[in-house]
Amino acid sequence: YDWDVGNEAITDDVSAQDPYRQSPMYKLCGDEFIVKAFQYAREADPKALLFYNDYNECDPVKSKRIFEMVKKLKQQGAPIDGLGFQSH
Repeated sequence: YDWDVGNEAITDDVSAQDPYRQSPMYKLCGDEFIVKAFQYAREADPKALLFYNDYNECDPVKSKRIFEMVKKLKQQGAPIDGLGFQSH
């Protein structure tokens, strides 16, 4: 039915110049790995809904960064169907 494909890519450090968490994949590929992950997920399960998931979206800086990232990824061809936010 659906997959969380991208998860917690945005840093919690609102003062950081680079909005992305410095994960090993990000350091290796930049944000292209997120686009590719969504494209591969769509190929693997064409009927599934694909989501980006994050937390602390109540912080206005992080919320804006999430929005800008998703907008950019969609412009680059990432088939993102929706957003998920943790609520625990």
